[in-house]
This record gives sequence, structure tokens and C-alpha cells, in this order.
Amino acid sequence: MVESEEKNNNRKEINMSASQSLLIRLCIVLGMVAAVLTVVYFTPMPDQNFKSCDRPCHELDWPMICRIKLNIEMYHTDNHICQDCRRNSSHPLSSCNNIFCQMTEASNPRTIITANRQIPGPPIQVCQNDILIVDVINRVPGKSVTLHWRGQPNHEAPFMDGVPMVTQCPIPSYTTFQYKFRASKPGTHFYHAYMDADRSNGLFGALIVRKSDRTEPSKKMYDVDLKDHYILISEWSGDFSHPSPTDRDLSKALLVNGKAPSERGSSLTMFNVKPGRRHRFRVAYTSGLSGCPVNLTVDNHLLKIIELDGNPTNPHEVSSIRISKGERIDFILKASQEIGAYYLSVKSSCESSDLHGLAVINYEGRPKGTEKKGGKIANDGGEKNTKLKRHFDTSLCRTESGKVCLGDVKSLDKMPKELRKETVDRNIFLAIDYKYGERETDYEQYADLRKKIYRINNLTFSYPASPLLTQPMDVPSNLICNELSIPEKCQKRNICECVHLEAVDLGTSVEIMIVEQGGDDEHILHFHGNHFYIVGSRQFERPMSRKEIRELDQAGSLLKRNLNNPVLKDTIRIPRFGVVILRFLAKNPGIWMLRDENSHGWSKGLDLAIEVGERHQMVSTPSNFPTCGDYIGPEFFLL
Repeated sequence: MVESEEKNNNRKEINMSASQSLLIRLCIVLGMVAAVLTVVYFTPMPDQNFKSCDRPCHELDWPMICRIKLNIEMYHTDNHICQDCRRNSSHPLSSCNNIFCQMTEASNPRTIITANRQIPGPPIQVCQNDILIVDVINRVPGKSVTLHWRGQPNHEAPFMDGVPMVTQCPIPSYTTFQYKFRASKPGTHFYHAYMDADRSNGLFGALIVRKSDRTEPSKKMYDVDLKDHYILISEWSGDFSHPSPTDRDLSKALLVNGKAPSERGSSLTMFNVKPGRRHRFRVAYTSGLSGCPVNLTVDNHLLKIIELDGNPTNPHEVSSIRISKGERIDFILKASQEIGAYYLSVKSSCESSDLHGLAVINYEGRPKGTEKKGGKIANDGGEKNTKLKRHFDTSLCRTESGKVCLGDVKSLDKMPKELRKETVDRNIFLAIDYKYGERETDYEQYADLRKKIYRINNLTFSYPASPLLTQPMDVPSNLICNELSIPEKCQKRNICECVHLEAVDLGTSVEIMIVEQGGDDEHILHFHGNHFYIVGSRQFERPMSRKEIRELDQAGSLLKRNLNNPVLKDTIRIPRFGVVILRFLAKNPGIWMLRDENSHGWSKGLDLAIEVGERHQMVSTPSNFPTCGDYIGPEFFLL
């Protein structure tokens, strides 16, 4: 009896201790939940109505939702506008210092397309992973537009890439399209109209995505990164009423942030620097018809390159930089010279062109009245006073003394291990050339150019009537083509216009070999939604056939691949009779353009769409996403 009571008492004690233990655990959990809720409650959340996200970036901050409105409008550069802007310094066209008021007296009036009545458009400066909500309001009569956000992968929204008839329908006149995406790729980028003529007419602007100082790999090399230290280089061209494929005489000047030298003595773009400090500058060559690379120099100063196309590289100190259309480059300038003002010069590299532009590097503390002497900047010593003579070129040139080529630049990070293997999962061979069409042209001086029809693997790219990504069921299968699937209509023709689409599986390693066989000076290709590693290149004296390239590659004598730390970019220059090998990891599902930068319109045929992943692996298109396509009239009219 006693033993049974003791057992009962022991059980009660055990139950009580278990209950107490459970109660203590419950209190601890509730306490932790309360602490978390308290932290969340007092932590500032993103403001849905926050209009500007330009702020110091911190890795622990919440991403902000940044709302931007871009009004796309068309203007004509006539004397009436410029007279108004000269009389009123607060004129919406940004005063007479803007390029369309400067150049009206020196050239014929022409049409421009602006975002918020500015050239360039308003800069967008955000922190990494901020969410951009951009309302694009097309106020241009009878003209559709789209905007491409260069450098951004759009992992969560591939239909926001801004490619007409591939990722979206063009934005019709007097309608609004809202782009909504995450700015996940840090670095120097820009937004622009997809159609090259609209871009050359002024529809572009800076897109700067910053990281926190603690996560910025190059932060120790500079002291100052000011929000107005971006340099957008563009061409000011002639009238586009009757555009030709390549007329370098159309270009009149090179602009730096929308300003250029003029006989009226209008002020240039000015960048203020602090003596003794190291300043970071962000450069992008945004637009132009000439297709010529430009050289950038700063009088008496060296430039330390730290980033290409938004990707950190090993530093190179040079005296001049050559950059081509669509490329971006970040450099550090140390303000170590005598206090004064120095020219930042940009000049076209084409021998037949005299295109040039100027800006001013202005030292703070410079005495008043020394900014100009006889029309020249004080302390203008030019490059002759720079001891180091080393020139950087983003082309795949041959390394020489005093020259840094793209092959000499290394990425700070190694390639992913999947790309460091000798063999990859998928190889894509792309041969660039052209054929001559049969139709003659009324413009005799452009006859040969007008008849050139460009091809990749004998296929000339043509856009479908409905977007490939968002309306795949509305694109007839007989319009899709690649080397393995040639449309029946092209079986007996030398020129085949179709939607050139190459498919790769999600997660695979891909190597693209591009061979220039047509003999043009240079082609510039931009890969949407992705960045690629340039693992090797070589230039020949004559066009090389596919068979010759394969034999050299199999024998190991074509070129040596850098499978360790090659430079990472999204825009590449293909030289005359050149071979370039790119590698990328297909981890971003969607349909992405490999696009010719010198198309002038939507395309001149030298484009390619790459489909990454199966349809079920891609982000679903929103249910209310705009649609477009062919229309066939009702049958009752035939009765």
C-alpha cells in the first residue's frame, strides 16, 4: 500500500516537472516570438509610395519600392523652342545648355524623343535588390515604344526585359505600360528605347545600382562615389526622316550627358572633384549611328579601371580608354594635379570622322576667373603631361607594349565550376555573314549597303506577330527556325527570314562560338538577361569556314581557353574575321535576345533568341498582361 502511494507521488512529481518544463519552453518560445515581432514592428518597412530610392546603401536595409514615371514625348528642334528656353532658364527643356537648343543653329531642325523632356532621361539610382515600378506613358502620336533595362537579369519577371514581340507587345501611343522588376544586378547600367533610332533620338538614361560599402569589392580603391559622377556618351545625329543603314556623316557631335561644345560658348557638363581624393566615375556609351568606338581621356590624369559592364575586374591604370556602343566601364580618377579645370575628352576612333565631345573636371577651390582663358580650360596640358602612356581597349585586340586589351582583363571571381570543365553540356556555333538581295535601291550611293542581308547560320532574324515569351501559342511553329529546323519555305532559298530560336536546358553549361565571315569591320552583340565569360578569341586574315574552325579546335590550335577567371560582360565586340568563344550558365529561365547593337531599327537580321528552360520552368505571365497579334476579319463578309 505504501509502495503504491509512493509511486503515485513520484508520478505526480514527474508530471508536475514535465508540465513546468513545457511551460518554461512555451514561455521561451513566446518570448522569442514577441522579440521578433517587436524588431519587425520597429524596423522601417518599404514605403509603397516612395518616389526616390537614391540613398546610402546598407546590406541590412529593407529593399525599397521605387516608383518612377517616364513621359515619352516627341519634340522638334526649331527656333521657337530654343527662343523660349533662352528667355526662360526654368524651361522644361532643361535650358539652352541642352543639346537640342545648342545645335539648332549649327544644323537642320530635327525630331527628338525624350523621357520627361530631358536628354538624357532622368537618372535612376537605387540600391541592389530595390524593386523598380516604372510607369512608361507613351505620348508620341502614331509610334510604339518599349524600354530595355540593360544589365538587369529580370529573374522574377522575364517579361519585363523590354523586347518587342519577344517579351512584350510594343507600347501603343497614348497608353501606359508599367515595368516592375527587381534591380538585382549592381553596377553601372542604363535604360533605353529598344529601337536604335529612338535611342539615338534621345530616349535613354542612367540606371545605377549600388551595393553597400562593406560588400563593394573595389571600395578600398576610392574615397568618393558621387551620384552625379556618371558619364553618358551619345551621338547627336542629323535628321532621321530618310535614315540609311550606315551614314556616318549624319552624326554631328558627341555628347556628354546631353551637352556638347558649341560656337555659342554654352557651358559643358562639369564634374566637381575634391583635391587629393580618389573619385569613382561611371561611363556608358549609350547610343549612336556611326558604330565607331570612342576614346576617352582626362587631361593630365590617369584612369584606374575597376569594372566592366557592371562586373568587378582586376584594376588597370591607363591614360586613355576606348569603349564601344552599349558598353559600360567604371574608373577611378585621383585628383592629384594642380587645382584647376581639366578637359574630359571623347573622340570617335573612325579615321573619317571628326566627332568629338568635351566635359570639364573641376577642382573644388579653384579661384574664380580661371575657368577659361581664350576659350580653353586653364591647366590644359593634354595627355602629353601624363607620364604613363597605356591605352585600354575593350576590343579583343592583340596585346602590345603600352596597350591593355580585353584579354588582359581578369574577373575578380573565378568562373563557376560547371564552366571550368573542358567540355560543356551544350555547344552553339554561330557564323555571321551576309548575302546580297535581288532588289535594287533608289539610293545609288547606298546600293551595296541596302542589298546586304545579314545572317547567322544562313538565317535572317525576323520578329513574329505575337511575343514569343508571353503568347507562345499565337506564334506559328513554321516561323521558328534553327540549324536543325529549317522552314519549308526556306528549303530552296539562299535567304531565309524566320524567328531564329535556339533552345537550351535550364541549368546546363553553354559555350557559344561566334565566327565573323562577312568581312565587316566589327559587330557588337548584347546578351539580354545574362552575362557571359569571354574565354578566348582570335582574329584571322581571311574568313574561316566552319570546317576549318572545327579542325583547328579539335587539334587544340585554334586558341587557348581561359577557364579560370576570364572577364565577365554582357556586350561583346566581334572583330573582322574574328572568332570569339563565350560561356554562360543557363540558370535564368526565359527567352533572351543576343542582339546586334548596330541594327538602327528593330533588327537588320543579325539577331538570335535563346530560350532557357521549358515553359513550365518559366515565370508565369500575369493574367492581364497586354496581348497583340494577327487579326482575320469575320466570315460573314464573305457570304
